[in-house]
Amino acid sequence: MKLPPLNALRVFLVAAEQHSFTKAGETLHLTQGAVSRHIQTLEAHYGLPLFVRQARGLALTPEGAALLPAVRDAFARIEAASDAISRRSRELRVKASPSIASRWVLPKLTRFRNLHPELTVFLVTVTAFDPNFKSREYDISFQASISKEPGLIYHRLRSARFVPVASPSLFQGKPLPTPAEFRNYPLLHPSHEDPFWAEWFALAGESAGGNPEAYAFDTLDLAIVAASRGMGITLAEESMIADDLAGGTLLQLSDIALVTDWAYYLIYPQELATLPSVIAFRDWALAEFSDTPPAAS
Repeated sequence: MKLPPLNALRVFLVAAEQHSFTKAGETLHLTQGAVSRHIQTLEAHYGLPLFVRQARGLALTPEGAALLPAVRDAFARIEAASDAISRRSRELRVKASPSIASRWVLPKLTRFRNLHPELTVFLVTVTAFDPNFKSREYDISFQASISKEPGLIYHRLRSARFVPVASPSLFQGKPLPTPAEFRNYPLLHPSHEDPFWAEWFALAGESAGGNPEAYAFDTLDLAIVAASRGMGITLAEESMIADDLAGGTLLQLSDIALVTDWAYYLIYPQELATLPSVIAFRDWALAEFSDTPPAAS
């Protein structure tokens, strides 16, 4: 059966809820005659009356009462979907690990805001990777990864490179230690399970070792902060410590850099690839964080 006119259904809904053609016309900015014509169109479509006039106003016929819940639900769904679409055009939800959020995104986020003041950015900090973008509500993600999941678009930003750093206060005027002497100081681990120190020592030609007072952390950022406070030596990702090195709160103790199999990516679902807010953030992030300049368009 052919669907009735949408405008007529809208008029029916308002008239049914207000029990009055006159009040429905005031709500919809229509004359009472226009409301009556919409209802007549709808009744002609179904071939039966939907309203009966009573002393206190309009009442629904059994057929009108059966139609009302479906019409009310349909318009509620349309309104909710419209609100979501409108909200999505004004909002962008960005997921990042706590370290990337604090060391990459936050220091430069004002630049994006200045370019796109019409967008509200929600920065969601989550350590675990959600490959399907379903367990968290976000549109685009910064992620360290060694593999790629289907259905997602990956833009490589940079390799993960780790160098040893420490606060100048840790050495109290002594000469900076050689790699063989690192074991005389607490070694700070960026995570509880990473093999980075063992791999770095092997790369430096030294046997793995470390002070029994070593610490392990959940995030790179915590390990870097701990190192800047003189708690020991950590392996820090190069792109996250430029300000610390420039400000003198950290010293790089060796030029030997551990390049892991991991790389940093900007990731989003394929179905969001044409969303203007995602495109705007993607272009900005690639210009800000990629170690390879974007190709000229």
